[in-house]
Amino acid sequence: MVSFTRIGRTAGIALGAAGGLAGVGALALLRRPLPKLSGELALPGLGAPVEVIRDRWGVPHLYARDNRDLFLAQGYVHAQDRLWQMELHRRTGHGRLAEAFGPVALESDRFLRTLGFGRVARREAAALVGGAREAIEAYCAGVNAFIAANRGRLPVEFAILRLAPRPWEPADVLVWGKVMALNLSENWAAELLRARIVAAVGPERAAALDWAYPDDHPLTVPAGARYGPALGERALEGAEAARPFAGGGDVAQGSNAWVVGGARTVSGAPLLANDPHLALQLPSLWYEIQLTGGDYAVAGASIPGSPGVVIGHNARIAWGVTNGMTDVQDLYLERFDPADPTGTRYEYRGQWEQAEVVREEIAVRAGRATVTEIEEVRITRHGPIVSGLIPRQGPGPDGAADDQPLALRWLALEPVRLTDAILALNRARDWDEFRAALADWTVPSQNFVYADVDGHVGYAFAGDVPLRARGDGRLPAPGWTGEWEWTGVVPRDELPHALDPEEGVVVTANNRVAGADYPHPFHSEWLPGYRARRIRDLLAATPRHDTASFARIHGDLCSLPGRAFAEIAGRLPATGPVERAARAALAAWDGDLTPDSAGGLIYAALRRRTLRRAHAEIAGPLGLVTGLGALATSPANGFLLRALPGVLRRLRDGDDAWLPPGETWDDVLRDAWTETIAELRAAQGDDVAAWRYGRAHALTLRHPLGAVPALARLFNRGPFPTGGDFDTVCMGSADISPAGIPTYVAPSYRQICDPADWDRSLAIHPAGQSGHPASRRYADFIKPWLNVDYHPMPWTRAAVEQAAAHRLSLTPGGGRGV
Repeated sequence: MVSFTRIGRTAGIALGAAGGLAGVGALALLRRPLPKLSGELALPGLGAPVEVIRDRWGVPHLYARDNRDLFLAQGYVHAQDRLWQMELHRRTGHGRLAEAFGPVALESDRFLRTLGFGRVARREAAALVGGAREAIEAYCAGVNAFIAANRGRLPVEFAILRLAPRPWEPADVLVWGKVMALNLSENWAAELLRARIVAAVGPERAAALDWAYPDDHPLTVPAGARYGPALGERALEGAEAARPFAGGGDVAQGSNAWVVGGARTVSGAPLLANDPHLALQLPSLWYEIQLTGGDYAVAGASIPGSPGVVIGHNARIAWGVTNGMTDVQDLYLERFDPADPTGTRYEYRGQWEQAEVVREEIAVRAGRATVTEIEEVRITRHGPIVSGLIPRQGPGPDGAADDQPLALRWLALEPVRLTDAILALNRARDWDEFRAALADWTVPSQNFVYADVDGHVGYAFAGDVPLRARGDGRLPAPGWTGEWEWTGVVPRDELPHALDPEEGVVVTANNRVAGADYPHPFHSEWLPGYRARRIRDLLAATPRHDTASFARIHGDLCSLPGRAFAEIAGRLPATGPVERAARAALAAWDGDLTPDSAGGLIYAALRRRTLRRAHAEIAGPLGLVTGLGALATSPANGFLLRALPGVLRRLRDGDDAWLPPGETWDDVLRDAWTETIAELRAAQGDDVAAWRYGRAHALTLRHPLGAVPALARLFNRGPFPTGGDFDTVCMGSADISPAGIPTYVAPSYRQICDPADWDRSLAIHPAGQSGHPASRRYADFIKPWLNVDYHPMPWTRAAVEQAAAHRLSLTPGGGRGV
């Protein structure tokens, strides 16, 4: 998660009113919200007692009589440990941050209200039926029971910000799924970047520069579309204003997941591993839990604010996920009637249509008062206008409008049944029920790996994939012609899937899913396949796997592109002693991107400089900085990340024809090397032997209020020197935004599931189970996570009892406690 520095410094945080948290009274203030973990307490609404056993790693195991009691208790337990995080998440989704943080969050709220996540969540809530409605309503009742019983003992963040949480409603549960979909969907920004590259160098050169463009597939500029150099400026600024609250970073967020069949394991049963990569934060996004009662017996990673388990296993099956990377977003250039004084009439197929107008009232904190800002959102048949209420209509230098009205069509802006899918997944007993559960998983698109106790392994893609009447969605298209519409989605039974593949291995790491023989268009923003290739190589290198060999794969720091750079080190000029020592260090480097590696540091800097230098002719679009001040970021990082394989191939082959006339790859290397040496000397001195990757690549886990200097030591943890980068299996992508704000994307959760004996399964996430900084469970997972260690996932009642540390009985009536 991007730093909250600007928020913390301008949100009117009253440190004096909070009791001077750095002072003597801090401990009492911090410990007061710690929840009751043992004994008995009353939970209104229960039909029968629920037992909550927390193990010695802080993971709760819930035992209930029926579904309603189970989810009511899950809501209560989530609120015990993570209520502040849940509050921040729902405020983000609904666009109600400025009410808490003041004007600094207003642009974020404007953008999120424009997208309309809250509007869609309310429509989804009204349509809930059956088990999903029962689960969500019970979950909200559990959260509300905790709030009602603890008004004087709320998490310290509420006291610092002088906030009181309102009661939870079903839409609050549903809205965070939209924010997660936003974090995992980046195509609309890629469309704008491509359009700006077309504006800079023309469509043919833009096609040649595109990161993974097929030679036989021209980059078609939709007829009638003209792109100015500032197309979508306001939309991008809005998105970047939202990013500090919604999460995400400047690079794509990927994941690893793999499964092997019993013929390749020590136990003779399948084995499954997963590590989703997301921007890290405090508290952790994930909360581990076991739920047993009614129709459910499931364990794994849940998200505070939502019922059920997102990643994990039940008594019969295990599953893991990676981001599907499919293109489910399209931008449409809309043509509004300049003669219409309301600004709501737009053209479609030669006729005028009327845009829907939604009046959003945004509460903005102003000291102890609240003011109201109005955002009027125009919505066409394609979606909300994301480029601003009154876009700039003036022509650019080429005569094209710099900021034409842009409508966003996106599956997440339509009602979905994600909770139904998660709950059905939690109950699934076999492959058929697993696939049936995924039929309701429409967005965000995900790759699922599967294993079961009967020895089956498999892969299934989940998510709606648009079918387009024309084009491939890679560039903004004219909305007025009707020629670029969506005609439907790929039939769900025809989405990529495989049960028991012949080789007995499934690997997915955001690499390409569908081959050329797949019968439907499958447009995606695939990531390079380095991680997938390395995982396959490591799986092949061990004849029989167990949890220990899978853990070694999770911790692998080998950089395949780093090895490629080391192989060309001899082409680098060595004009002085530092250059010679650096070239020798790179040439001798084994490709392991460890924190203490000098060669890894040199590679990381040279890679970045080479990519920028190779694309110097589009430095304008690639140098685009969106957002203001602390919210500034560079949307081009994902483009360059995906460009790396092509650049390495052309560099190796000496394909000078790809470069601008008169330039060679030796020129590119020379310039990039000169800049690399200057950068590293300035940062780490002239002694190459003392250079360390971990000094430039460190992780600090940040809490939103840790941006306040006086609170940083209380809320934040780190820095920790780390290894890896985006292309290593043990992924760690540290970056600095244009405003100097650090970001860090890495495994947000690791699990290894063993269907032969669920008690042998392992898990870890990078912080701790508690969101209370005074709790010993606030950050106790950091060290094992850094070391790629795990804790057991006790499953059977006997294993849970053996690991028990606290026992809490939630009763329908009587008892005391909080």
